[in-house]
Amino acid sequence: MTLDAFIEKRNASKTIRIGSHILFWIILFFSYYFLSKSSFDAYNRTPLSYLSPLRRILELILFFYPLMYVLIPYFFEKKRWIPFILYFTLLLFFIIFIEAISEKLTFYYCDACAAMAQERDPDYLSVLQKSVLDNFLFKSSSVGLYFNLFSGLLLPIAVKSSLGYYQIHIRNLELEKEKVQLELNFLKAQVNPHFLFNTLNNLYGLILHDRPDASAETVTRLSDYLRYSLDNANKKSIPLSDEITLINNYIELESLRLNHTKVSFTTNVDNTTASLPPLLFIPIIENAFKYNVDKKETEIRIDLSVNSNTVKLEVENAFDKDRTKIDSGGLGLSNLKKRLDLYFSENYTFDVDIDNSVYKVSLKLILT
Repeated sequence: MTLDAFIEKRNASKTIRIGSHILFWIILFFSYYFLSKSSFDAYNRTPLSYLSPLRRILELILFFYPLMYVLIPYFFEKKRWIPFILYFTLLLFFIIFIEAISEKLTFYYCDACAAMAQERDPDYLSVLQKSVLDNFLFKSSSVGLYFNLFSGLLLPIAVKSSLGYYQIHIRNLELEKEKVQLELNFLKAQVNPHFLFNTLNNLYGLILHDRPDASAETVTRLSDYLRYSLDNANKKSIPLSDEITLINNYIELESLRLNHTKVSFTTNVDNTTASLPPLLFIPIIENAFKYNVDKKETEIRIDLSVNSNTVKLEVENAFDKDRTKIDSGGLGLSNLKKRLDLYFSENYTFDVDIDNSVYKVSLKLILT
């Protein structure tokens, strides 16, 4: 099993995730125990050889999890400095208090430990025999305790940070892969075969009716639309004015097949320097023409407004409400929503509303 597969399986299973944490602390305990037994300290011949590593592991656990899963994500990362400092200090003093109690109990119940302390360091033993509060104050003033505590946290924090960084790295690779696939689907959806067929069919009708000017204009608009699609496919952003020109060409080409429907396209732009990903609005407008009911007194209304860094597109069209299913737009709108997530993250809203026989779409973008 590869590392990627293991991490993915670990993240998906709560049991495996908890088991990996338990395994890590067990390995760390035996590492401390081995170091204790292999040292020349006289205490390694007493139960302190395993009691001290056990106490150390328990203190690290009590410090690590509140710090990494509560204080840092809820206070430090949100820059709530005062609560973070306050709770961190309380947590630190709590761990020192636990250290004072556990050490006092160890030497109280372990006769061999107390005998060795009486032989090697009677002054320290006398301190331990005082009250818990005295032990707590004594340890609070010990620089060595803080050093041991924070140095002990380095390894578990490093492991967690490394796993987090690796997961972010893998996620970024997946996003890049998804982006490449998305752009490929985007290229496939750029030239709708039905749109191209309808335009050529309309062009054929104009030629048959001997309308050379309209035919030439249609060829020019179609050529501009195709050239724009191909030339801008790989660009991250284009001027909004170019997108407006594209929309005008698209509307003119699609309007050729309408007999009764009125099409209105209004723009209200106060930011001429705005730019956005190419062909972003076409799937919505294409959907309006695709499902429009071409009857008298029907209308396709397209409103585009830009106010400072806010872009808003509203599209309305009549549709047959007796149809059993209103398609969401297929590949075009599916790709659009993915592109919105990719380029704008949470800085957009996409709403669809059906009012009797009118289909309304509203897209709002916040440009950064």
